Amino acid sequence: MRRWLPILLWLPLLAGGCVTHKLWTESQMDEWNEPAGDPNLRLFRAEQQNDLLVVYDEYSERHEAIQPRAFFLYQNEARLQPRGHPHFVDLDAARGLPPVPLFFPTPTNPPELYGIITQTNCGNFAVVSAGRRTGPYVLPVYADGWGRVEKIAWTPFAVTADVTIVGGVLGCLWIYSGGPGLNR
Repeated sequence: MRRWLPILLWLPLLAGGCVTHKLWTESQMDEWNEPAGDPNLRLFRAEQQNDLLVVYDEYSERHEAIQPRAFFLYQNEARLQPRGHPHFVDLDAARGLPPVPLFFPTPTNPPELYGIITQTNCGNFAVVSAGRRTGPYVLPVYADGWGRVEKIAWTPFAVTADVTIVGGVLGCLWIYSGGPGLNR
């Protein structure tokens, strides 16, 4: 039994590694917010801001719920890059704004300003104004940011587990080596 003891002592460290390291490098605690299966996309002309207000339904994995969201398209173009999210505004911002018609596919007799849904139920769209098309734009898909908070909350427990494992291994090695003060 004594010759197998070193292997048994090192097994927890070799098999599992550092709990804190795994928490911060391998765990995925973030949940995602993304357009709902049917995002119910609506566009509104915000002439005072020289922008378009985008209103859509967003699904939250963490809350397993759908909620309406709104943001100004042109003000948030840079923030809409992959995995980013726009600065959301209150839904009341749409009150009194004229709606922008959305089509799928392109209409034969288009109005001056309209949107084209480029992929059904995905939240991809383009905007056409005076014959000039911009986009495609993609509704935001982003991590909700709570994963980092959860990792911070779990860190003291992970550090405690690491210290316990290392202390246990060192204690067993001390006992195995017949450390000072032990009776043989």
